Amino acid sequence: MANLIKKPTEEFMKKARAFLRISINDEVINTEIETLISSCKQDLIRNGITSKMANSEEDGLIVAAVLLYLKAEFGLDNKNYEKYRNSYETLRTELALTDDYISEADNNVE
Repeated sequence: MANLIKKPTEEFMKKARAFLRISINDEVINTEIETLISSCKQDLIRNGITSKMANSEEDGLIVAAVLLYLKAEFGLDNKNYEKYRNSYETLRTELALTDDYISEADNNVE
């Protein structure tokens, strides 16, 4: 499954850091963010989302899912964990019930 996961682009990493309210470009922080993005994508795939869709950085719902996952899981002692995790899980469930996210019908996988 790991080989189905694409590393996030620098543009997406900037978006992730901004969403987390992080203004520095630190290697340790970036490693944690990249690990969480990979974990989220694996979780989406495990729940039926195609790898093509899970790796999309253009699909608004996938981007929202990844950012919600980051907001829930990033750092220690996150007082808003449950709120963001519940939002992520709700969105993940909705995506898993939508044909466009679970069907490889077009087979144009990069």
